[in-house]
Amino acid sequence: MEFSELVRVAYSRLKAINSPLLKKSEVFCMAPWIQLYAQTNGKVAPCCMSTIYGGNELGDLKENSDLRDSWNSENMKQLRLNMLNGKKSTLCTHCYDYEKVGKFSERMQYNKDFKRYYSRVTGTLKDGEIKDKSIPLIDIRFSNKCNYKCRICDSVYSSLWYDEEQKIGKTPGLPSTKIMNVSGDETHFWESYEHLLPEVKRLHFAGGEPLIMDDHYRALEYLISIGKADVTLSYNTNFSTLKYKKYDLISLWNKFKRVDVWASLDGMGAKGDYQRKGQQWKKIEENIRQIQRQCPTVFFGVNVTVSIFNILDIPEFYQYMVDSKLVLPDKMNLYLLFDPPYFNITNLTLPLKEKVTSKLKKFETDYLSSLTNNANINNHLNAVITFMKSEQGHKQNEFRHWVTEVDKLRNEKFLSIFPELEEMMVIV
Repeated sequence: MEFSELVRVAYSRLKAINSPLLKKSEVFCMAPWIQLYAQTNGKVAPCCMSTIYGGNELGDLKENSDLRDSWNSENMKQLRLNMLNGKKSTLCTHCYDYEKVGKFSERMQYNKDFKRYYSRVTGTLKDGEIKDKSIPLIDIRFSNKCNYKCRICDSVYSSLWYDEEQKIGKTPGLPSTKIMNVSGDETHFWESYEHLLPEVKRLHFAGGEPLIMDDHYRALEYLISIGKADVTLSYNTNFSTLKYKKYDLISLWNKFKRVDVWASLDGMGAKGDYQRKGQQWKKIEENIRQIQRQCPTVFFGVNVTVSIFNILDIPEFYQYMVDSKLVLPDKMNLYLLFDPPYFNITNLTLPLKEKVTSKLKKFETDYLSSLTNNANINNHLNAVITFMKSEQGHKQNEFRHWVTEVDKLRNEKFLSIFPELEEMMVIV
């Protein structure tokens, strides 16, 4: 790091230490000052947790494919002003919901990890614009191309879901086509994207499945061609493959200083493979072991989306991953599933909720208490219980309907895999 950059970072941290925005605000987040994110449908927001409704997006790459124009768009400037003035924003509802149940939210994480950029906040102009046009963090979901069709997903994020949705009349969360591309003008988009890469600090990839996307490899090759090996690469991936066409990921990743891989894994064995259709659990384990042996630049973690399907199996899954040394105890996160609503855990029956609570509390006492670095998973488990009990959902019939419809298409039997959830299949 150059001396001038060291001075800037030191000054930002000094200013941030006593900032009431970072210490006390319930709405302020560093993300709009440091990051751009784009969904598979081209809608731009500050981060992947954003809840995008019609008109609140920061930009639309289908209409204007230049990323740079979203950086100081009217909606982006207003979002910054809202945060500075303590006003909530519709984009940020997921973080508000997480914090209601006591979970350490993405908003909190951004404020903890990126306070070194606080000078951008203090330099915000009266209309919400910031003069610095460099964007340290970029997260673009190039496409919905995917080799899985997870039960909790839809065609907005997985191309494989599209045909099944047509057959059973399942409407995705957002309008979709079988193959979605993030921009309306690929040439214009890539010109703006590559223009930003020389100054990027962290480049995030997700999807769809980024490891089978040509655009992902185009980005890596461009970074290598300009000598940008100091960037942190970051991923949300199903981690199903380490090779794609002519590309060997381990060879590519070893050219970069740091690679953060967050594998989206909701379970192991038959239960995991049912939830994430396309997953082969043995292959996942092989891939993890391979990067542990051959790729020292990779920092590996696991993101679990907690739903009705896996809530009772979280203890066994966590313990297996940690005891098998597939993941470090503090590198396994639990994310609450909000949508589709009929799969979220508020819809569990009261007896099942009590069973879940008892099992998770026993797990904390019998296993987690023996771990030295258990604060992260304890926070997540307590948030899971609080959210589960926050209301009594009434979408059991929808749960039963969509499980049954997809089972018929895929020739699968839910109760043969999850007999402990039999009461969820009872008509009410």
